[in-house]
Amino acid sequence: MNFLFISYDAIKELTSVHQLQSSDFNESLDICKILKGELGTWKRFNIIFSKAEKGGFFFTTQPDIKKGIVFDLTTFKGFESAKNDQLITIFQKTLKFAIRYFEKLPPTTCERHLPGTSFSLVYPFPWVATKDVYRITVDRDADSEWFAKRLKQYLLVFADGGAENIQKPSYTILHKAAEEAINICRYSSELFKTETANAEKIHALKLTQLEPQNDLSIISNIGFSNWQHYLTNNQKEFIFKPVSGPERLEGAAGTGKTLTMILRCINLIKENYESGGVYHILFITHSISTRNQILDIFRSNFEEIDLFLDKSHSSVSVTITTLQEWCITFLGANIGSTEYLDRDAQDSKTLQKMYLDEAVSRALANDYSSFKLFCSENFLHFFENTDREELLEMIQHEVAVTIKGRANEDKEKYLNLPRLKYSIPCTKEGDLSFLFLIYQYYQEMLKLTNQFDSDDIIISSLGQLNTPIWRRRREKEGFTATFVDETHLFNLNELSIFHYLNKESYKQNIVFTIDKSQAVGDRGLVDDVLFDALGFENLEANASQRLNTIFRSSPEIVNLAFTILSSGATLFTNFENPLEKASFNFTEKEEKKSKSPRYILKENDDVLIKEALLEAEKMKKELETQNSKILIISTTELLLNKLEQYTRQINKPVELLKSRGDLETVKSAIRSNRFLIAGIDYVGGLEFDGVIIVGVDKGRVPPMSTDNYTESSHFLNYAWHNRMYVAITRAKYALIIMGEKSRGDSKLLESAIENELLKVE
Repeated sequence: MNFLFISYDAIKELTSVHQLQSSDFNESLDICKILKGELGTWKRFNIIFSKAEKGGFFFTTQPDIKKGIVFDLTTFKGFESAKNDQLITIFQKTLKFAIRYFEKLPPTTCERHLPGTSFSLVYPFPWVATKDVYRITVDRDADSEWFAKRLKQYLLVFADGGAENIQKPSYTILHKAAEEAINICRYSSELFKTETANAEKIHALKLTQLEPQNDLSIISNIGFSNWQHYLTNNQKEFIFKPVSGPERLEGAAGTGKTLTMILRCINLIKENYESGGVYHILFITHSISTRNQILDIFRSNFEEIDLFLDKSHSSVSVTITTLQEWCITFLGANIGSTEYLDRDAQDSKTLQKMYLDEAVSRALANDYSSFKLFCSENFLHFFENTDREELLEMIQHEVAVTIKGRANEDKEKYLNLPRLKYSIPCTKEGDLSFLFLIYQYYQEMLKLTNQFDSDDIIISSLGQLNTPIWRRRREKEGFTATFVDETHLFNLNELSIFHYLNKESYKQNIVFTIDKSQAVGDRGLVDDVLFDALGFENLEANASQRLNTIFRSSPEIVNLAFTILSSGATLFTNFENPLEKASFNFTEKEEKKSKSPRYILKENDDVLIKEALLEAEKMKKELETQNSKILIISTTELLLNKLEQYTRQINKPVELLKSRGDLETVKSAIRSNRFLIAGIDYVGGLEFDGVIIVGVDKGRVPPMSTDNYTESSHFLNYAWHNRMYVAITRAKYALIIMGEKSRGDSKLLESAIENELLKVE
């Protein structure tokens, strides 16, 4: 083909269908074949493609050929070597630019009108300044005088790549396409109408497919069978196959990992129940709030699920639980209900941090002055300059994973263990001895209250699972398959328990989701450590499934998140950017509703908080949504407390998220029509129409100590890249980031601001 002609009616149809936005759908693969010249005719979604001798034409049954877009394929080479996912993105991004231009809408952050010319540049892929930028060149004023006489207006796509000097294009191909379009569209549309009429005479019963819902969310109660109309090919491949060994499902935030896991469990239950088989599934989540959320999704999409929740009364079952709950039940009489810090692992870790805070205070007051003589300068600098909250988080990991898990509470073993990446900087024996002393103070407090923390429970369970008694019992009490949601939230002790939970013959049947970019402050979660902890000798290449299509966030929000993760990938050796292969699923209608991300700087925190609530009100009105669809996130505990106090002061009722995936609070906000507020660590697993992040500025994100100290800065930088990625990707249509003007711009946002992906106000 020398050209591709798309009438304006076809442009609007092509950009409005979800299945045509990502190459993960078969319908989009048909479009890819057309663009590569491999398919001559096609009819779907009221869209027709017809191929002539010199070019191809997209139009509908009611073609409007007064406006359109023409790809001059003699000079534009974007369809030739692109992979399918790139090809559909190039195609759709260009068509959406055409709609914005014809409807006189301003360009997005991924589009630019070149001053003094009629040319525009479209950047179809997320990009950062350090990489070569692929772009598409469009002539907005293609031979306008000639076409104006004929009452027509066309855009011409004539170049791509990264060429600096743009030469005026030839309009020969454009004229040829416009002339042929008249006859091709008239003939093919009449033929289509005739075929449709004949088909309706033949079929007495006509199948009507409902229009896709524009606002499908992870808890949409549309039912298992109806979800199949909206699943990508990757999701279908994962869901409709038996479990026969270890499998990893990975993808960026908003790709539907959790929903895909749940739908697979439902499919396994249905298949095995209908065949009369015996099949028991264990579905592990990180906290009670996420367990409740997942149970809610099961019930929303599989009405009969309650019949399969009791393993002892059904030959086919699914047990949905947290790991700590399962371990407490397994330990039985060995641990009483008053002996663990909290039944919820997340709340237990919060209490653990409070105890560690007291232990650190005691060690600093009683022993620090004497230990300083034997500690390294790096270690001392770390202790004296690291923010208290971050310090406690790192000590918590040190106690749980290294002292209790890897060293088995043995000091000599602890002193000789190799250090994990991005952990507390220890180069002398005195450094490790002081940390072990903090651990001993912590243990003393647990003994005084006769309590065990979550790691005590996990490690005790591990000890009883690796015994002849359990090895004999696991054939009866074990599971056929174990599903683990959000593996990145479990520490190494917790990961080590999963391969003991299945029956011996099915011990490798572990299916898990992971997004390592959400593993806040990751300290060693690399593949070999992960596989070793899960008990895999290896994970076959075909056992990893990646979801690339992002359903939750708008392209502009994803591009911002991509830029932040890209800067992290240049800093850390094991930092991954799951957005590098991401594709979008927003239709033109959804993109029109979307707003460009904004960065608002105010004089001080008090003004910041007031402005955040005002912006929340504006955002709700602009998006025409409910209060409960707007989330305000605070980056610090102090700001969150001020935000709560201010809402009480002005008598503005809000709901506060209390834990990660806190669906109960979200439901309460929906019932009472209230805004939601949260600390930045509690927003994972949820989605909102609009998000406002408060307190993103220099010195807070990441904390100031990163400027002074290399070792702790690695952890803090790593953790804050994770946190911002999670927070940003909660937003679907609108995102506002707010900071204090006197502090200055956050370093994490520098690249996004420089590349004009974030508008500073």
